[in-house]
Amino acid sequence: MATPAAAVGAAPAESAPAETAPTGAKVEKSKYGSYVVVMKSDPLSERFQPQQLRSRSANTERNKLKAEQGKALKKAGISNASRKNSYTNAVNGFSVVVSHEKAEKLAGDPEVMAVFPDELRQKQSLPTKSVAGDDQIRDRAGESLRSFLGLQGGKYGTKGKNDKSTRNSLDGRGTLLGVIDTGIWPEHPSFADDGSYEPVALDDETRSSCDFGGSEGDADWECNNKLVGARQMLDTYRSVVGVLPGEFDSARDDDGHGSHTAGTAAGNANVPAWIYDEDRIIDRTSGIAPRAQIVAYKALGSLGGFSSDLAAAIDQAVADGVDAINYSVGGGPGLASADAIAFLFANDAGVHVATSAGNSGPGEATIGGPADLPWVTTVGASTQPRFYSGSIKLGNGRTVKGSSVTLPSEKNLPLVDARNLGNEFCLNEAAVGADAWAQFEQGAEGAMVLCWRGVSGRSEKSLNVMDAGGKAMVLSNVTDDDNYFTDNFRVPTVMVDKSEGDLVAAYANIRNAKATITDTAEIDSFTPAPSMASFSSRGPNPSAESIIKPDITAPGVQVLAAASPAIVGDDYEPGQLFQAIAGTSMSSPVMAGYFLLMDQAHPDWSPAAVKSAVMTSAYQDVRDNDRSTPADPFDFGSGHVSALDKVVNPGLVYDSGIFDFLGFVCGSDARGDILANPDAYCAGLEDDGIATTIEDLNYPTIGVSALAGSQTVTRTVTNVTGKNATFRARVDNPEGMDITVSPSTLKLKKGESKSFEVTITNESAPVNSEFQFGAITWKGKGVSVRSNVAAYPTPFSAPSTVTGSGGSGSVEIPVQVGFSGLYTPVPGGLAENTPLTGTVEQDPDQTFGGCTADQPGVTAVPVTVAEDTAYARMAFTLASEDDIDLFLCSGDEVVAESTAGGTNELIEISQPPAGDYTLYVHGWQVVEDSLDFSVDTWLVVRGEGDLTVDPESAEVSTGDVVDVTASWSDAPSGVSFGVVDHTTDGETYGQTVVQVTN
Repeated sequence: MATPAAAVGAAPAESAPAETAPTGAKVEKSKYGSYVVVMKSDPLSERFQPQQLRSRSANTERNKLKAEQGKALKKAGISNASRKNSYTNAVNGFSVVVSHEKAEKLAGDPEVMAVFPDELRQKQSLPTKSVAGDDQIRDRAGESLRSFLGLQGGKYGTKGKNDKSTRNSLDGRGTLLGVIDTGIWPEHPSFADDGSYEPVALDDETRSSCDFGGSEGDADWECNNKLVGARQMLDTYRSVVGVLPGEFDSARDDDGHGSHTAGTAAGNANVPAWIYDEDRIIDRTSGIAPRAQIVAYKALGSLGGFSSDLAAAIDQAVADGVDAINYSVGGGPGLASADAIAFLFANDAGVHVATSAGNSGPGEATIGGPADLPWVTTVGASTQPRFYSGSIKLGNGRTVKGSSVTLPSEKNLPLVDARNLGNEFCLNEAAVGADAWAQFEQGAEGAMVLCWRGVSGRSEKSLNVMDAGGKAMVLSNVTDDDNYFTDNFRVPTVMVDKSEGDLVAAYANIRNAKATITDTAEIDSFTPAPSMASFSSRGPNPSAESIIKPDITAPGVQVLAAASPAIVGDDYEPGQLFQAIAGTSMSSPVMAGYFLLMDQAHPDWSPAAVKSAVMTSAYQDVRDNDRSTPADPFDFGSGHVSALDKVVNPGLVYDSGIFDFLGFVCGSDARGDILANPDAYCAGLEDDGIATTIEDLNYPTIGVSALAGSQTVTRTVTNVTGKNATFRARVDNPEGMDITVSPSTLKLKKGESKSFEVTITNESAPVNSEFQFGAITWKGKGVSVRSNVAAYPTPFSAPSTVTGSGGSGSVEIPVQVGFSGLYTPVPGGLAENTPLTGTVEQDPDQTFGGCTADQPGVTAVPVTVAEDTAYARMAFTLASEDDIDLFLCSGDEVVAESTAGGTNELIEISQPPAGDYTLYVHGWQVVEDSLDFSVDTWLVVRGEGDLTVDPESAEVSTGDVVDVTASWSDAPSGVSFGVVDHTTDGETYGQTVVQVTN
């Protein structure tokens, strides 16, 4: 079998002679002039065990890899100074800041596997702005986070790392956490060394392993045996962005996010936490794995982080020997990226990775990247019982409760509703204008202001209230299914739901209304917990719908942990040593902490096995963000993380390795972006018995995104009970579906693995409606191993595209049907290319101004779509510095667009309505004075062309497979397209595009 790294990368261009520069290959243009280059040969993690990565022999091989990277730069005519990062451990490659033309030269090198445009990713906390002893804790009503998660004082029957006992209270000792984030505040008590931690050496000093000091406000600091290292990993960021005002040019945290995630996962136990006043201790904080040690990697600046720097941080973390990585970082979905590939090899090196699902919920299909990857653990956010509350005492004697960690307000402040001041959302002067701001100032002066959510950030509103002379704020949600936040506001603040906001507003409309904020930072209970956070991103997974995402949910609201007292742009929110904030950034380190505990308990388990243990032991009693409706697998994945005793002893695990994940890639839309020669490589995997369909990846949950009648998937489990055991399958059928498991009983010896098949059949669920959810649970003595199931019933399942060649020929299209009746395949085409031509000039402001030709840098070309057009395709590719975008309009409406970096544009529309359209060709970047263009265009009409199908129709029953043969005898020269529409009763429910090259 080929090595994993030999598979990864886009297919290289044809080799050039060694003495010449490499031939250029198409690369998507970077918005930032930065690219990540992946080399063909293996990274060191594929040749050495993690503990060997700093050996003399590994360093020798590392230097060889760097020399190969240098040769690639030299052949492309690129100065070595353009190389910003070099990767050798989890990825073999480098990043460069170069022109698009030079990037394409690199891509043509036969030793280069892929060149990716750099991406800018962001932290995944919910933004607050638009860009002592137990006797001091006053109320202990709510469960602490560790108590809620079942981590307090538990004894677990397993032998852990660095522990001679056979009954070990797991606390993370002997494990190392890598936090890739905004840096860390090293003086924080959560990261203090009490003298009892064992030393950990970070041998690699190619960059400072304890990077503090050297700039204003950045004190020198020596790392200790708790915070064993802190590296700045911002090479590309510093090159492209620089050091912005307020940023530390070191590993010091200038945001608070990195300190918070580190503290949540592995902060010291029982640290007194105060906000605003050192004498006002509101609670105690503990990391999930409080005895774990930490290495911080600052790979995010105040504007975000480049994937090239993030990949460098992953690469460095693998070399440093971390056991788990927390990655509360994300961007748009997509399986092909620098950090995605780095995590693939980090997984193979045994590193557990927790990442945030994203904060774009509660809408469907809002999972971002790299959360869409199956080789990382994707964590949603939900509420916890512990609730930091505050009260608004109204002048009429009524008390309204909400959330707060601020100080109380002055007594009996005038109460005003911002809606009555003409500034409902408490925006600043620049947003509302001088006159409106003057009105707002007049009403807010000395008052408590009721502000409403929307338009601007939460903390920004408190700053605006303060700037207007206000003394306190009530911040109201505009629905009753959002979350209660506890930001460190600029003025005393209580946040409430809409129903509570309406009560405050009603009283504020009374003359001489007054109110007082009191009893802030009280510890109460939130009875609907756990319920999903409204912001938590939901499935289905946009990159691979059959992989259920998120994987699991954990607390991510009002999470109290470390912060930074020096925040970039701290006008919005004052820097404090602690904060109780929200986001999937906050839930991800909870899972990272679990991974450390599991690594302590089972140091020989793979990341996939540990992930399986966490997922299959999860519990289902979670509500949606409305706090009443049960959540489903696209909200919480496998469920809510369980108490540790269940996670440590899961009974069975679903294990997977790097070749299994490459098999997943074979079945994904990214196979051509990630794999070199995917057809040959994937065929090799199949020959070795590796599944190459997404549905058959050995994942702890089961998804079928296109269930046409019936589908069978295969899973393999391993007995980890430590003894021989028998397990029996229990099935919870999805609505209108039937699940069968074969065999339904598994008798497994200690450590033995066996496979089973799961057949899902649609019996009565309506097709093309919605996913249906069920579960399979393996029951054994003392264990319950649950796999959630999601299936989407469809009338047809068929390939989206098939390809053929020659003037005459045929292709086979296997079509599975999910109904009983008459199936009719309807052909159209083959249609030849009819290019749309013209000339376009540079758009001075690079902004498409809508569907009108009356703007510079835009050329309009009319397009007529005839009746019965089944498929429209427009493609425009240039291997040059020009960047041309396409917008297809119907009247004033943009119906389709393509705005890829560089000029690699494609618009596809299935079943477009007949009518007159306009294709607007936009000159986002035209290098010369003007550019002559030719947009390849195919309009496939049913009944036109000589494409035929056999059979022309068939009586079918649910689950039947019809082998349709699409044939042609007189294909146009060049590339032509046809379609086969899959219909029943005159309705089209699916389409297969037929591409023919003659």
